[in-house]
Amino acid sequence: MNALPDVLESCGEVLDQARFVSLDEGAAYRWVERQRVGSLAMSDPPVELQFAGDRNDCANITLLLDCLNFCFWSDQPWSIEYRRRTWTRTYAMYAGVLRAVEEDAAWLSPLRWASARTDDVARMFRGSGQIPLLNERRQVLNETGECLLEHFDGRFADAAAQAEHDARSLAYLVADCFPSFRDAPTYRGRTVALLKRAQICAADLHHTWTRCGRDGLQGMDRLTAFADYRLPQYLRHIGVMELEPGLDARIDRQEEIAPHSEEEIELRAATVVAVELLRRAFAGVEINLPAWHIDYVLWERSHRPEVKIPHHRTQSVYY
Repeated sequence: MNALPDVLESCGEVLDQARFVSLDEGAAYRWVERQRVGSLAMSDPPVELQFAGDRNDCANITLLLDCLNFCFWSDQPWSIEYRRRTWTRTYAMYAGVLRAVEEDAAWLSPLRWASARTDDVARMFRGSGQIPLLNERRQVLNETGECLLEHFDGRFADAAAQAEHDARSLAYLVADCFPSFRDAPTYRGRTVALLKRAQICAADLHHTWTRCGRDGLQGMDRLTAFADYRLPQYLRHIGVMELEPGLDARIDRQEEIAPHSEEEIELRAATVVAVELLRRAFAGVEINLPAWHIDYVLWERSHRPEVKIPHHRTQSVYY
């Protein structure tokens, strides 16, 4: 495959030409000045959704989770009951996968992913309502299993080793070897590397290994924000991201924004650049936070009830 460009650089080039999205640098610095250090801490995922196992199993379940980690918005609510709690959206996906592994340990093997049928995936995510894009998830699951077997003999830990346990190198390797992770649309004739799920997969592997007391990945500070639909929502809420009035109105009306349209690419590219602005602003007041940490803070806060601005709606396997 053709080599992908640098994420931050290619996103910056989009923003330089953008017609629909712009950033208010002053708002970024003002928001940073209002933050208390204690409010920026990261917490682990709920203990019920943490997987414990050996190094290889932790790696494989990370890839399994992240290959299915896309598009949870829907007009039809979907939830899963697991370990005496009700889970929705991303956490419901985690709950469904962990429940499936508990019921059948074969789900840790890419052989099982490669052979999965749509009804197998439906059973994995059984609950109230239906997970969005069920057929697409089955296709991605099959493809991911086949590619893991072909390139890494079924062990995602071997991919990390091939990337020399470097987070950014692993993200690019994942994007190269697994088509559904190759999140790189074309914008005005140029390839834009966004790599949301590939980068989050590297970050998740690091966190999973370190939570289990094992060495993580190096170079985590070289990852960018994981551009999705929640971060632009919060960036608009705090005034850092501004939209052309027509696009703003379409999102407020909850119209779908076509995947790989100029509007959608600009929203996501601007997200990456905005988080880099926030990172630099924090560094200016001697708070050193990597982009992925700021991403986590924004993602968490986007779910707060005071955030009234809706997120943009795009059906995509890339985020």
